[in-house]
Amino acid sequence: MEFLRHALITLILLVAVPIAAAAFLVFTGRIDVAADREHSRAVAWLLETARERAVANQARRVKVRLPDLTDEERLHGAVVGFEEMCARCHAPPHGGTSALARGLNPSPPDLTRAAIIRGADELFWVTRHGIRMTGMPAWGPTHIDDELWPVIALITRFPEFEEGDYATLLAAARETGAEHVHDQEHDHDHNHDRDHDHSH
Repeated sequence: MEFLRHALITLILLVAVPIAAAAFLVFTGRIDVAADREHSRAVAWLLETARERAVANQARRVKVRLPDLTDEERLHGAVVGFEEMCARCHAPPHGGTSALARGLNPSPPDLTRAAIIRGADELFWVTRHGIRMTGMPAWGPTHIDDELWPVIALITRFPEFEEGDYATLLAAARETGAEHVHDQEHDHDHNHDRDHDHSH
């Protein structure tokens, strides 16, 4: 009986002390939230691991629907979409990092590298839903899925881009007056996409 009492006290202390310490740090304002300083290794590991595991888990429910970008109009629409949604934070292939991106913490990932290590399902999930407290917005509330997939298809091709390819493609898209339009073959209204989130 004495052993159980000591074990219970020990368990309570193991739970209560960290909670009390965390509460002290939070309510006294001692946690450094400045974006120009890095997390501790332990906090960085925890946040990154949680983020990576969560994205991989959620993306398993995505049904990949990459459009064929051999159609010039669709390709131009995809690059315009990337410029509108992504380029301010994510440098295009062989492009320079923007001032906005340099001020973000965590730093926006290099999408050319991300296209190698992530599948289209994960790229789409992150683009559609965003990631809290990273600066990555959710584009799903303002764009239907068929507006997002061409951009994802373009990103998956980034590792193939040579120096100057992206700039040439963007110039051609602007010259033709291309707009970020969705794939007419899979058109459906915004609410329909929203209702079938888990099937995508």
